[in-house]
Amino acid sequence: MLTDPTQSKAFRESRHWQSPLLDFRLRVKQEEGQGPAWRSNSFSGNERNRLLMSASGRFIDRSLVSGIDCPEDGRSFAVLDYDQDGWLDIALASANAPRLRLFRNRMEELGAQGQVFRLKLVGGELSNRDAVGALVKVSTSKGHRVYRRSMGEGLSAQNSSSIRITLEEGENLQRLLVRWPSGGETILDSIPDGSYLELRE
Repeated sequence: MLTDPTQSKAFRESRHWQSPLLDFRLRVKQEEGQGPAWRSNSFSGNERNRLLMSASGRFIDRSLVSGIDCPEDGRSFAVLDYDQDGWLDIALASANAPRLRLFRNRMEELGAQGQVFRLKLVGGELSNRDAVGALVKVSTSKGHRVYRRSMGEGLSAQNSSSIRITLEEGENLQRLLVRWPSGGETILDSIPDGSYLELRE
């Protein structure tokens, strides 16, 4: 736009096409207190990280109590159960130090009731090995949910390969319907006891 000869000189020299962040003279003037009353926002804004949790059809801000509201320049996160206690933990990657933080889920220690059912999908001859793209419809005694097996999450991040289904106290797992990437379906009306199931196409 700045060099387009078909545009008027006023248009080409308009301040709306300029980048004040790259204008060294303007930055110097402002630091010396002689520049215009102008302030830019940083790329990331220096905002603290936020954790919003879904509960009863709405989102609740749990940033402060979770400890995840650190001021780093967060770029990506992934969920995994790194201590294998059944509760999902969070790995947070940042552009500045510390580069990686692990946030351990302590819900069980705090008295949370319920259980986590872990489902691992393995593709067959018609679907990819990790069943990426599969949809899982879960029917419980309290309703229905749908999960999707995905690979990349955010910027260079990947969640755990297992799908974790959280059940509240008194909630029972009744039916699983898996729609594989190939288009085939697997239905389980009788769910084996335990907290882990590996399902093959």
